[in-house]
Amino acid sequence: MRKLFLVVPCFNEAEVLPVSVPRMLEVLDSLETAGGAELETAVILADDGSTDSTREVIETFRDGRIRHLPLPHSGQQGTLIGGIRSALEQGADVIITLDADLQDDPAAIPEMVDKWQKGKDVVYGVRSARKGDSAFKKATAWLFYELMHLWDRRRIRGHADFRLMSRRCAEMLLEKASTTHDLLRNIVPTLGLEHDLVFYERGERSEGESKYGLPQMLKLGWSGVVSQESFWIILSCLITFVAFFLTSVDSPMHDSMVAHGKYIRHDSAWYFMAGKAWMNGLIPYVDFSDSKGPLLWLFYAVAYLISPRSWIGVFWINALAYVATTAILFKASMTITDSPRKSALICAILNIFYFIPFMIFDDKAEAIALPFVALSMLMACRSLYGKGGSFFLWGLAFGAIILIKYNIAAMTVIFFIAMAVCLGSWKEFFRATGSAIAGFLVPTLPIMAYLLWVGAADDFIKEYFSVTFTTIGNILGSNDKGEFLKTKIIAYMSVAAVGAVTAAFALKKRKWFPPVALVWFLLCLSRYARTYYFIPVNVLMVFTIFGAIRCFEKDFGFRRFVFGPLLAAAVIFLGVNDWRSYRKDYFYGREKNLHRERAEAMVRLVAREHNPRVLYWGCGDRGFGIEAEDLPACKYWAIQAGATPEMKSVQEETAREGKADFIFVNTYDWRRQKKLREYGYYRCMDPEFGPYRAYSRRPD
Repeated sequence: MRKLFLVVPCFNEAEVLPVSVPRMLEVLDSLETAGGAELETAVILADDGSTDSTREVIETFRDGRIRHLPLPHSGQQGTLIGGIRSALEQGADVIITLDADLQDDPAAIPEMVDKWQKGKDVVYGVRSARKGDSAFKKATAWLFYELMHLWDRRRIRGHADFRLMSRRCAEMLLEKASTTHDLLRNIVPTLGLEHDLVFYERGERSEGESKYGLPQMLKLGWSGVVSQESFWIILSCLITFVAFFLTSVDSPMHDSMVAHGKYIRHDSAWYFMAGKAWMNGLIPYVDFSDSKGPLLWLFYAVAYLISPRSWIGVFWINALAYVATTAILFKASMTITDSPRKSALICAILNIFYFIPFMIFDDKAEAIALPFVALSMLMACRSLYGKGGSFFLWGLAFGAIILIKYNIAAMTVIFFIAMAVCLGSWKEFFRATGSAIAGFLVPTLPIMAYLLWVGAADDFIKEYFSVTFTTIGNILGSNDKGEFLKTKIIAYMSVAAVGAVTAAFALKKRKWFPPVALVWFLLCLSRYARTYYFIPVNVLMVFTIFGAIRCFEKDFGFRRFVFGPLLAAAVIFLGVNDWRSYRKDYFYGREKNLHRERAEAMVRLVAREHNPRVLYWGCGDRGFGIEAEDLPACKYWAIQAGATPEMKSVQEETAREGKADFIFVNTYDWRRQKKLREYGYYRCMDPEFGPYRAYSRRPD
């Protein structure tokens, strides 16, 4: 025998119940008659802490199918949850929720049941008309449902809480809903179950007055908004954007709020020059080169097109990268928390790690790669904790990272391994590998086709994959140990390590993943690693913050008293080590500093020529001339760390042959300055350009 339960939330409904309950019982009688001995029915009157005589009225009903469920006052949604839970405990196979006032027409119930018997897990009651409502009520109701549909296109227009749910649907709903705050009508469509619609005319209240005045409607509307996952994603992204806006050296607010005490760039200046050169007709790796990938230059080419003579384009590209990372990591957080609020909290705290001063003092390749690293981790999290990740999207992310900075791509291999562990057979593994390869080709094929077309493919392979190893080898050969042993990095890794172990104990399954992924990331970092090399580790901080949140929850048991203090100690250790950086970079140094004056002087200098060719001989491009139209004077327009003899000789040959309109050298590089005078260059008499001296082909 199958059991059908009506769940009816009641709050001060003493006047209406004597009219509505008999009407509901009539419908149930007809269903039992039609179903014979195959259907058993009941009505749960879930009393939401009524203060009138609702309880006494319920007790007057003598029909054994009436069940009184007294609940503490928690609002309509909380009462519905309590009623659904009670129905499941009593063995319900199908549950129908409806209002007590007969505005949800019980005559639509038989059609709902018929659709359930034909295999539908959900049947929505949809209003075709609203009788008895004022024009204001109709207008505000229309606006509410349109906004809910705008937030989530899966929302059913005209549907409130009159619905049929199979037991499967009700169980899934209770897993996702919180006790009081979630609007159930927004959650059910996200469950992905087979559904159908039944249309009915919403009638007038049979007795009494509506409990939904304007304050209650506004409260319901707010509950509807905050119960949407999309609301929390947008809020998380907005927080990240504001944080980046306040901390980025490229922000429009930089001069007035955050000066960082510096205006010197390094990597971002090189990337911008490469992107600008590309957009001005130069050929990558033939006319200019660097040890980074062409997709990185393409992003900076877009930044150049947004704003050719300022850093605002760079700001928007990096802002997009961080906002996209937050949105993706929100989804990853959902796989382990299944809570939009907790996921939003995780993403909000992540901003501390995104913009930690000792790690982000310039826009790095790691920052542009971050959304793709996050995407590959999301696919792993879905495979491990969700419905299964896409190997195609993992391959796409891997291919994009390969074209940005390939040592970061090595880090994401652990995510492929984690996804492969979830497969059930070798056949599935080979199919998944093929899908990953197809995704990998999406970003790589167009780039390689272009490089082949312009005749730069061989140079690309040589410069990006071969010469890079040589320059790194030269750096390592200079006894540069990197920054692994810096106190700040040790403090940062302490937080990541303790958090990974905490998350391992907090997760319900696949507990090995956070610590194993962290160890793999560290193995992929060379001993030459700089602080910004650790930026990809930030995606794993999702697990650290998740573990920290679990330490505040009682069901984590005694473990919160073990890991909580350890995490707190690691965070304090990191905070103490980095507080000085925060004070210097974020709270002081707001004056217009000397570096900006030097930058403006350099712009005035370089702008004397149309598309001037510049050479940074024996030094790096610091981006001082961003507002001018300067372009690379040769393939190696600025010198890399660990430069090869070929790089140095190309630079000197360019200077000797007078191919550069302006040449910058280090202030105390007397040898090159002497050679420049021999090659016919003149010392520029503008103010000093920080660490550089400027030389021009013609005198001032």
